[in-house]
Amino acid sequence: YYLNSKAYGSLSYNSQRMYRYNLNSICRTKIDGVTIGNKLLKNITIAICNEMYDTWEAESSTSNANHKSRVFSVLMNYLVSMDFIPHNCMARVRKRTSTPRSVIWTHDQVVSFLDTAFTKFEWRNIGLIVMMCYEWGQRPVDIRNLKWTDIDGDVVKITQSKRGATVELPVPDNLMQMLQQQREDWDFQDYVVPHHRPQDSAYRPLTVSQMTALLREVKAIAGLPDELQVGDLRKTAIVEMIEGGVDHLAIQSVSGHKNVASLN
Repeated sequence: YYLNSKAYGSLSYNSQRMYRYNLNSICRTKIDGVTIGNKLLKNITIAICNEMYDTWEAESSTSNANHKSRVFSVLMNYLVSMDFIPHNCMARVRKRTSTPRSVIWTHDQVVSFLDTAFTKFEWRNIGLIVMMCYEWGQRPVDIRNLKWTDIDGDVVKITQSKRGATVELPVPDNLMQMLQQQREDWDFQDYVVPHHRPQDSAYRPLTVSQMTALLREVKAIAGLPDELQVGDLRKTAIVEMIEGGVDHLAIQSVSGHKNVASLN
């Protein structure tokens, strides 16, 4: 409705593209296994908006979370003005100051984390998420939503939620062994790294809060710095490729960046 409004039509072409892209991305955000685009407006609460913000921040950055919340607020304010909803719930979310992250994992830290994570069954899923993010240089959101149908033999196909790019990547032998073991235990449901939800016995991807809690547990046991986040592994993988002399076109085919400027 908003995209057909005069308010949207009065924006510049570039602003329209940016709004449309971000609103589509926001609608694909999953909260408790349900995409925001499939929720009724009256059911979008302050609590849900807070969880959306936390999800965007954990999966990308504070800057990205602030940007998406601003775009969502534009939509919500328009709906308020048209009497579709009584107030803008996103306006009640306390935003955090954006500071560029420069944290990357060392290879030894990744190995230490995985050695610890794979010692307990309840840590295996976070171990696999870290391993896949690192091996493939992808975002946590695209890894935790990965399904068995996305893996065909020794190749995985990932459609990136942020850029919309689809990348096909080889599955290295060490990761293949772990995935084969995971499949023996979990292939009766859709997700590669599932969470069994007790209240309805459904299987869903790990939520951001569950992933963060597991990450914190393993880091503490492994004696790793608390500042390390799963989202830093994409940057880590790209930096390692650059330092290893990999051609920028080859890196873009993995990362999904459309040009060298955005890769830089």
